[in-house]
Amino acid sequence: MKKFLIAFLAACCFGAALYAQVPEFPEPEFIGQCLAIRTDNSTEQLVQESLAPRHRASTGQKLFGIGKDHIDEMTLKGPRAYARFKKSDGIAFIVRVPDNGPDPMSSITVFRFKVKKKMRIAEYASVGTFGDRQSNTLERQPYTSRRFGSSSYLIILKDVQEGEYGITVDALGSLTVSTFGVDK
Repeated sequence: MKKFLIAFLAACCFGAALYAQVPEFPEPEFIGQCLAIRTDNSTEQLVQESLAPRHRASTGQKLFGIGKDHIDEMTLKGPRAYARFKKSDGIAFIVRVPDNGPDPMSSITVFRFKVKKKMRIAEYASVGTFGDRQSNTLERQPYTSRRFGSSSYLIILKDVQEGEYGITVDALGSLTVSTFGVDK
């Protein structure tokens, strides 16, 4: 009986020590929200911004008749996101979705913006002079993922370069994006 009690207490202490080493992160409250996991194991909610769709023709098309006839873009005001990360940080997010059963690649998109003047731009479709169409042309950022909590995913970015990024959740037809930036 004594050996059993000692073994039981040792197992409880080992389990408590193991559980204490794993940080507990909350799930975001609403669908589409993203929590950034910082290097000090704290979380920060990413700012959600409203995308503005823009349709235009390329400069080459306007001047010379050669180039892209029609370009569909998403734009955000301002050249930089509020949340910043270092390239050397392990960059991870908890993203709330309607259901974490399906593959997250079908509902979560992490993409890079091009910064021009005082705005961030992401091209998602275009039609060329000779009828060549391109759709789904976002500069996607690769990531790994796993289920987190009852209806979220833990997203870990791979091979992140410096720049401005956005995360969208394809739910409810929303035009909001959670934004962040990566510096040296």
